[in-house]
Amino acid sequence: MAYTVYFTAAETNCPTQEVAKEYLKALGSVYGRVGVFRSFTNGPIEEDAAFLGLLQSIGRREDAERAWGTTRASYVVDEENAMNAILRRYSDYARDFDAVLVVGLLEGDPVLPGSLDRAGRAAAHLGCSLVMLVSGDKRTGKQVAAVTTLAAAEITKEHAPIAATVVVGASDEVRRALSDYKNSPVVLIPDAADPKLTPQAADILLEGIAKGSDVVTPLSFTFALVEKARSNRQRIVLPESEDDRILYAAAECLEREIADIVILGEKEEVDARAAELGLDLAGARIVSTSDPELLDKYATEFARLRAKKGVTYEQALETVKDVSYFGTMMVHMDDADGMVSGAAHTTAHTIVPSFQIIKTKPGTSIVSSVFLMLMADRVHAYGDCAVNTNPTPEQLANIAVSSAKTAEEFGVDPKVAMLSYSTGDSGKGPDVDAVVEATRLARELKPDLLIEGPIQYDAAVDAAAAAKKLPNSPVAGRATVFVFPSLNAGNIGYKAVQRTSGAIAVGPVLQGLNKPVNDLSRGALVEDIVNTIAITAVQAQQSAQAQQSV
Repeated sequence: MAYTVYFTAAETNCPTQEVAKEYLKALGSVYGRVGVFRSFTNGPIEEDAAFLGLLQSIGRREDAERAWGTTRASYVVDEENAMNAILRRYSDYARDFDAVLVVGLLEGDPVLPGSLDRAGRAAAHLGCSLVMLVSGDKRTGKQVAAVTTLAAAEITKEHAPIAATVVVGASDEVRRALSDYKNSPVVLIPDAADPKLTPQAADILLEGIAKGSDVVTPLSFTFALVEKARSNRQRIVLPESEDDRILYAAAECLEREIADIVILGEKEEVDARAAELGLDLAGARIVSTSDPELLDKYATEFARLRAKKGVTYEQALETVKDVSYFGTMMVHMDDADGMVSGAAHTTAHTIVPSFQIIKTKPGTSIVSSVFLMLMADRVHAYGDCAVNTNPTPEQLANIAVSSAKTAEEFGVDPKVAMLSYSTGDSGKGPDVDAVVEATRLARELKPDLLIEGPIQYDAAVDAAAAAKKLPNSPVAGRATVFVFPSLNAGNIGYKAVQRTSGAIAVGPVLQGLNKPVNDLSRGALVEDIVNTIAITAVQAQQSAQAQQSV
């Protein structure tokens, strides 16, 4: 993906286009292919003279129809859809370039209440830093400092880092007033009539695009998740066709090409219900759990798998008629790549068949789970919050290693915190000893894993607490994967964070199986089901790659 920076005026009276052209020249001196993308237009793109001029300046006038995200009017009507449009269209555009300047407010655009908030949100969703312009013309140093500080506050509260602040028309007084400005590096352009960048100023702006941003918003995470699923579509079986939420989710996944959908049920019944709901399921494969050939195939294999348990063919035949067993056998026998269930069944009903049939990966002793916690500006993984009640130190070590791998698969750099009521050697007792041992075993299993334990939650997430309780730790204050000592603690912990912080909890995501099966909450929304299908598809991609490498 291209290096990206968001470039916007903070007010109307800045020569934004001329500075943007200078920035594009600087980018062209370093990056081979440079593009420019308009996040929000005021109307038809062919009437956006300011933006068309920027395209013309880099010889890309022909990009006009694809080099913009959405309209300001669309944003007012539906912010989430508008932001998704920006992400989708930007992603399509940026793949042709090494660097892209995303432009927000240009000279002449109306700066209305919320304009800078919107710019900050767009930059955060795009995962890039932001360069803002303010005018120093006919202002005192104090006035310019006040304007830049207020504008920075509006932008950064949306979690977008500011790479640089450009002040156009900067007098010596303004220069002195901003000499100790803390919010970002400052680029001062003395002549508003001829806003050229000095080599030093260009270097500051180039450093801004190179540095980028590590912000991940819930919207950008789910967008990237879906794009990854779409890149290599997998066959995901949904056993619960009697639940309307499943049909809605199936239709959405088909429309968005997230996965190839297999629905268990009788075709006439599923088609009739889809018609009643106004859903298009023409692209789904509908499989009857009464199909005699499949029942015989699955019963024969299940009896073989469970022969040591004394399971006969006749018993296996009755067992695989159950939708959870039938769907799991489809995955096991490569008739599907993954399964999502649980909207109308218990967790045990969904996952126990996978323990019996699919079984654990080599080197993994147990199946466990994580919740992907989508915070406002980052993603954490919490494990195990759904499967193992009181894991032993050996099991806890396996949970830590599996959770780190799952986090990495979904774009999270794993830094593992083994949680306890004690940090380091501050506490004693059997519970602390278990976490100490689990941490030691996890390090043996994966020596290159960044892991710390025992550690309290505050020391794991807060840099100030970490500096006091566990200085010099590469994990403390920066943890991204949190391993709870028990199901009791984990389930309470993820729900407490979810309800008090507004975080979105995606999961549980099962880990450790040879092939992916995932459980839904019985209160899952259609959006939750779609996300779980996408997660399962990505896991299926990973499973296929792992098998190919063996």
